[in-house]
Amino acid sequence: MINKKHLSPIFLVLSLTFLGLGCVKKDAESKIAQVLLVPLSPNATTVDFSINGTLYATTVGYSTTTGTVRYTLPYYTIEPKSPSTIAYNATGTNNAFASVSKDLLEDQVYSTFLIDSVGKAKAVIVTDDLTEPTPGKIKIRFFHFSPNTVPLDVVIMGTTTKLFTGRSFNDQTVNTSFQNFIELDPGTYTFLFNNATTGATVYTTSAQVLLTDRIYTLAVRGFTGGAGAQAIGAWVYPNLP
Repeated sequence: MINKKHLSPIFLVLSLTFLGLGCVKKDAESKIAQVLLVPLSPNATTVDFSINGTLYATTVGYSTTTGTVRYTLPYYTIEPKSPSTIAYNATGTNNAFASVSKDLLEDQVYSTFLIDSVGKAKAVIVTDDLTEPTPGKIKIRFFHFSPNTVPLDVVIMGTTTKLFTGRSFNDQTVNTSFQNFIELDPGTYTFLFNNATTGATVYTTSAQVLLTDRIYTLAVRGFTGGAGAQAIGAWVYPNLP
């Protein structure tokens, strides 16, 4: 459900041109939902992002920075429809890399992701539970968006604590419980993405400063064996800054 305390505009740390459509004035009659976009297809060109044919952002690029908390991504306020179609198009065209249709509900909050290699691109959507954490805690969840990477456990460096176990590519589409957040103490964490079978570390994040009373999403993206911007990496952002 939308947290009414956090409806002020927030800004995207990506190469992105806003069209001024991210905020819809709500009157007594209107219905609203909120939708966030995250382009995580490593070899796609920049994208235009639209909902039900309305363009909300253009020239959104895949970030080449890995493993650092992004402050912050924007939730776009829309009037929900059933179904609503969310499209990621090649910039300046009507050619969709991928699109997804879903019934968007009043007063609900969603994140959408463009994932996989450009030739197999998928648009996926998840529900965001932005109810505040227990006071003094944080909430965090994990998504596996690296298409050629083995199933992973997410472990806190220096401990044996597995926060998430046996997570495979795009598995939240078949098990919606993987969209859920868990609670954790605030602090500075380095996360290991370990092969769920062998325990070998596939990727190590940089140290992440996770602040009290915040909500975060952590994802693995890129390709195992990829080079440069397409290398495997982590994506971290606060759903509730």
